[in-house]
Amino acid sequence: MITAKLPALHFYQLAMPTPKAPQGSYNDQAAARGQAIFNGKANCATCHVPPLFTEPGYNLHTADEIGIDDFQANRGPARSYVTTPLRALFDTKKIHKGGFYHDGRFATLRDVVLHYNDHFALQLTESEGEDLIEYLKSI
Repeated sequence: MITAKLPALHFYQLAMPTPKAPQGSYNDQAAARGQAIFNGKANCATCHVPPLFTEPGYNLHTADEIGIDDFQANRGPARSYVTTPLRALFDTKKIHKGGFYHDGRFATLRDVVLHYNDHFALQLTESEGEDLIEYLKSI
């Protein structure tokens, strides 16, 4: 009864306008450097494709692909995780009260960046990680 309605719901979700990051909620210069890292060295844009910052088409990933356990993934029929749209990350205190990921396992954007830096062996420097965070807050 629900499955046939999911594509329309997904379209509706992605079509909703994203709140713009307020002036002063991120560092402009660091965000510009972070955008280059997002699209380049960190390879984030492979799955979080601008301008929606999610993956078009088949957007499912195994737990191994993203470097976490499969407990939540195994509860769904596809046994996978969906690429989350990166939207309105500028206000992590109000919007992401419970943390990041499906279960809140990462308390901060820094924790998410550190996880992917380790999992994918990106070799981001601390400063590159900070710039990437500023870009994430800007989108």
